[in-house]
Amino acid sequence: MTYRITKFDPNKRNEQGHFLDNSEWTALSDIRKQEYGNVSYEEYEKTEIAYAEAIKLILEEKNIQSLKIDSLELHDSFDDFENYKKEGRLKNIDIDFNSEIATLKDGIILGLRKIQKMIRLILRETVWMNLLNSEFKITFGYDYYMYVECSELTSMTIKQIERMGLFVEPNME
Repeated sequence: MTYRITKFDPNKRNEQGHFLDNSEWTALSDIRKQEYGNVSYEEYEKTEIAYAEAIKLILEEKNIQSLKIDSLELHDSFDDFENYKKEGRLKNIDIDFNSEIATLKDGIILGLRKIQKMIRLILRETVWMNLLNSEFKITFGYDYYMYVECSELTSMTIKQIERMGLFVEPNME
């Protein structure tokens, strides 16, 4: 089953599933922009952390301790990451380019803490990858969309994720 997990209320979609509220922020770069409701960094980070925590809850439910990197895309250099730090793009994420980014490759296995950090970096558009094992897969779409392919989630896990302000929609591709 594929679950779409997002911050976007499904009640704001048309019959084709297109999200209709153009005032919703979709990236770190939307912080403090009037057209996106002047979203604060704190609000942005709360949502970003909710995505990472949602994955933690799902992995705990499925008793999965690690996932493999697949389809890795790294377009940024050490200098890019240093600039991201100066610009605040990596605020509250402790990351070392040489030991944590430059060493990434398809097939590397990540534990839960690294998975959560990578999810935050993906959402901040600094790295791109899928995370998977033989029965589980996390992929990301544009505009803050996250997809989880796994066996059916329990209603308890779904409710916990929804209490964090996210929406869990089953059977989404």
